[in-house]
Amino acid sequence: MYASQIDNDRAAQDRAFIEDTVFAARKSAFAAYLLWVFLGGFGMHNFYLGRPKVGGLQLVGTLFIYCTYVSDDPWPLIGLVAGFPLGISLLVDLARMPSYIVACSERLRARLRGHMEDWRGA
Repeated sequence: MYASQIDNDRAAQDRAFIEDTVFAARKSAFAAYLLWVFLGGFGMHNFYLGRPKVGGLQLVGTLFIYCTYVSDDPWPLIGLVAGFPLGISLLVDLARMPSYIVACSERLRARLRGHMEDWRGA
């Protein structure tokens, strides 16, 4: 066999491995929407889709709103004002959920390609 044929075979095997891995690790839209419905305020759907920073912000926002409602004085009003950005972010997540699922698979694909290049280069 020629060296170029061996390289082509390796590249095809790498692509097949990456695509099989991405297919096996794909995220379920049903599970993401279910998490959004029941635990959306806590950002669990974002943690599931590999977006921990956004999920953490939603979790902190929800906890802040809860803490303002259980306190006295004018704090519930501050919680109400803080609730608007959280509600908007949840509605944006609802509309963009399919693109988040695709982005999750693309991040995994890119990470695997990088690992394959590192492994082949070593």
